[in-house]
Amino acid sequence: MIRRVVAFFCVFIIGLLAAELLRYSSPFGERTSGLAARRIALLTEENDRLRALVVESEKSKALEKSKARRAVVERDVEAIRGLKFKTPVDYQVLDRKQIKAVIEGKLAEVFSEQEFVNITAALSRLGLLEAGFPLRRKYIDLLGEQVAAFYDQHQHKLFMFEDASLENEQNRVVLAHELTHALQDQHFGLSRLPLEIKTDDDRAAAASALCEGEATLVMSEFMLKNLSLGSLKSALTASLTQNMDQIAKAPRYLREMLVFPYLRGQEFCGALFSQGGYAALTKAYENPPSSTAQILHPEKFAAEEREEPIRIEWPDLRVKGEAPIADNVLGEMGIRILFTEWLDAAAGEHASAGWRGDRYLCFEHGLVWKTVWASGQHAAAFIEAEKKTFAKRYASEPGRVTRVLLQNEREVLVIDTADEAWAAALEAQFGK
Repeated sequence: MIRRVVAFFCVFIIGLLAAELLRYSSPFGERTSGLAARRIALLTEENDRLRALVVESEKSKALEKSKARRAVVERDVEAIRGLKFKTPVDYQVLDRKQIKAVIEGKLAEVFSEQEFVNITAALSRLGLLEAGFPLRRKYIDLLGEQVAAFYDQHQHKLFMFEDASLENEQNRVVLAHELTHALQDQHFGLSRLPLEIKTDDDRAAAASALCEGEATLVMSEFMLKNLSLGSLKSALTASLTQNMDQIAKAPRYLREMLVFPYLRGQEFCGALFSQGGYAALTKAYENPPSSTAQILHPEKFAAEEREEPIRIEWPDLRVKGEAPIADNVLGEMGIRILFTEWLDAAAGEHASAGWRGDRYLCFEHGLVWKTVWASGQHAAAFIEAEKKTFAKRYASEPGRVTRVLLQNEREVLVIDTADEAWAAALEAQFGK
């Protein structure tokens, strides 16, 4: 009833506004134009207020309509995961048109515009993106195309789209995934994980793989439990045929890192589950995986003496008076993507195996990248792949200064700059 009344008032006020505009555009209304402007402003304000009431009313109705369905999915997720919700899940409804604005806002909470520019510069210098690539905009476009629902660990809210009816089986599957994140947050505290660390992308990707991998594992079990063979086939077909324009056009690095937490994360969580069920996953949150190497090779995480990344420390990061614009870790997965892009998949896997640690610094005038390997053979494989990659990347830039230097049996220093003086300075500063 309220929807009909409010909608009627919206239409009625729009009509009044039109009448006022016609009236005060006539010669007889010129003397009272100030009053007209005030009346129009009030009418516009009231119209906006009533429109907002309509939107909120529609969202409330959507949530109320799906309440019973949500409760069923919640109980199934609790049963599968073996955890209970400590507090009721806070659901919020979004218009799908709002999603890109929401994503922009979430990104702005973590990264500034300049930080995106600096990240792009570093990734392009490594050979993972083209110079000047619009990373922020493309990232928003990618997520805007793919997001079906999401859980916000900062607000502790689960966001659904108002047009995503839970009568649809695929939407219930998506909800099961996001409800797993709500469980994780209530029991383990997602904000405690290094998901937004700015100086170690590799560690952030590993933590994300634990969360997304587990949620994908629960979602898969939910699908098997609740969908018939025909429904399962339909859900998978719908997933595979959804709009994939943006992801198809994205650079390999963005595509691979977008799906890594889900696909590789599920494999990692599946390996832990096979050893100790969901209790093993619960235990993993006490000391989360710290590298993509541990995700790609679960035995490195599960070993009695876990293979932790070797941290590279430099006492002074300034070179020729300049501080780096980016300081980060690429990790085994990033190196694998790099050599897959420039060489092939076999070379990517071979040359990234045996990764023990890395760190790169990007300056306005060049890049230095140090890697540490499990053995001399692994270091040699990396050196060979990096030299081949440089040869391909800079075939048309013969003046480019690149160096791939074996520092000792297991450490390699990579330098990339357009200036000999900078190459010498980078080697002197970081090649010790």
